[in-house]
Amino acid sequence: MTRIFFGLIYKDLDGYKMMRKRIESLAPIDIESEEIPFDFTDYYNDELGFPLMRKWVSIDKEIPENELVELKHTAIIWEKELSVNDKRTVNCDPGGISDSRVILVTTKNHSHRIYLGDGIYGEVTLIYKKGRFRTLDWTYPDYQSKVFFRFAESCRERF
Repeated sequence: MTRIFFGLIYKDLDGYKMMRKRIESLAPIDIESEEIPFDFTDYYNDELGFPLMRKWVSIDKEIPENELVELKHTAIIWEKELSVNDKRTVNCDPGGISDSRVILVTTKNHSHRIYLGDGIYGEVTLIYKKGRFRTLDWTYPDYQSKVFFRFAESCRERF
């Protein structure tokens, strides 16, 4: 089992609030990270604008890891619903936190990702070892931040 969380990247709070309502349709949000600037890459700037902000939220729900595939498809639908002129206003990436790891799901293949089915790949982005989360060679910089580590620890404690 894995505890569901969502990584959100957005330009303004309106987009964030609308996505938050969709997330809350699954289960109550019980943990919310601090908001931090998303300045780790300019990958999303053309689509979402600039400057961008980042938050993570967790819902009070656990699922088997393979169900993250369906959750990713749901997030893609939500992103399209909130799009303006075929551009997303919020990037919404679901993931899971268990007692041993943090898993992200994506539509993009890479050497360290495993195909989970239906066009979705899974990536172990952090492992829990010797009492703390540890990064891997491919861990995104924002997932290496103190803010995310505090968020992940809080989720793990509730797991």
